[in-house]
Amino acid sequence: MTTPITANRREVIGLAAGALAAGVLGKAAAADTVDDKPADAVRIAVIGTGARGSDLIRSLSTIRTADIVALADDYPPHLARAAGYAGPQAKLFDDYRKLLDDVKPQAVVIAVPLYLHYQVASDCLAAGIDVFCEKTMCHTIDDARKLADEVASARRVFQVGLQRRANPIYRQAAAMVESGVLGQITAVKAQWHRHNNWRRPVPVPKGDADWSRLERKLNWRLYREYSGGLMTELGSHQLDVVNWLLGTTPKRVMASGGVDYWRDGREVADNVFCLYEYDIPPAAASAGEATSLKPHTVRVTYSSLCNNAYEGASELVMGTKGSLYLTSGKGLFYREKQPDDVAWSAKKSAGDDENAAVVTSGKTLKLSNSPWAHRGEPLEIDNLIGDDTRDELLSFIDHVRRGDPATICDAREGLRDTATVLSANQSIDEGRPIEVAV
Repeated sequence: MTTPITANRREVIGLAAGALAAGVLGKAAAADTVDDKPADAVRIAVIGTGARGSDLIRSLSTIRTADIVALADDYPPHLARAAGYAGPQAKLFDDYRKLLDDVKPQAVVIAVPLYLHYQVASDCLAAGIDVFCEKTMCHTIDDARKLADEVASARRVFQVGLQRRANPIYRQAAAMVESGVLGQITAVKAQWHRHNNWRRPVPVPKGDADWSRLERKLNWRLYREYSGGLMTELGSHQLDVVNWLLGTTPKRVMASGGVDYWRDGREVADNVFCLYEYDIPPAAASAGEATSLKPHTVRVTYSSLCNNAYEGASELVMGTKGSLYLTSGKGLFYREKQPDDVAWSAKKSAGDDENAAVVTSGKTLKLSNSPWAHRGEPLEIDNLIGDDTRDELLSFIDHVRRGDPATICDAREGLRDTATVLSANQSIDEGRPIEVAV
């Protein structure tokens, strides 16, 4: 059940803007389901055909304005499986450089392991090709800076695969935050909790001479040489949402993590806990309730676990007027009950005892600590049949067709996201707060 919300004019505009943004994506997706491809369909190649690459190929195959012309992967089983998703028209390569030379696609989708992102994307840009690069944009902050500069110099269409940017729920949330529906944002709590060892099976016995090489190849996410672990593979999505909603990047982060449960030879943490501090400038704060000319600090907590799935993946954005609970399939907005004007230090009259917030014993009255006491009935924002992976690809293809570099998540946003999550890893390694430098 949902409860209607009485909103002022600015709030209504914000809600309408979010609904419009979601509707535009929805209409584009609905209009793109016809089987016949237009003459100007984008000739697109996919580099990297593992689990995520295959997901992207399946989505691309449903988009009539995308013509999958080639696939590249140096692991034959992945390439063979992906060929079945792409269709017989897609040429197959074990070296992406040969693909670029022979096929000369109009655009590429890059879904290789993280440590290869910079080189593959850089090579594609140098070849004059538009690029969709899976998150996180780069394995190091320096590489992310270089790549962002190369994108600007090449003037190509470039999009980072942070699909919440295309999700109608998160687009609605951004409109609500921008228009002041939540008031002044005061805190954000996010987590991605799973109960899974994150390992993929190796198709040869452990005693096989090729086992070690294949194990590191298929489980690259577990090794620092190739991966940034939980922060780059999961946290990048959610910290990008925070950067987006707050309109800035964090100033500092203090993080802790380690290998405390899955002690199986992995090199990246199986649990991480982070505290980020965002300094919000007065101009951004003015959309809410802030009256001070000084920046205010928003503190963001983030955790990711591999041995407990409680609460799954979600973000809770808390403001002075309300809270937004966000997931990829549903958003809930809870109106914040405004505090009563009560006496804190002394009663005004004999009849004020029952209304006092604090009495001499120190017991707090009228302020319930129940986790359910302040929620009430939420306004629901549903996206239960949505597909934000398809929507982000649809948006990228549209930008390629129009030659518009202003994608929903460009290289500069990719750089900000990279710096945000990799600074947390640095804090874990060094055991100290880290200033986030973009």
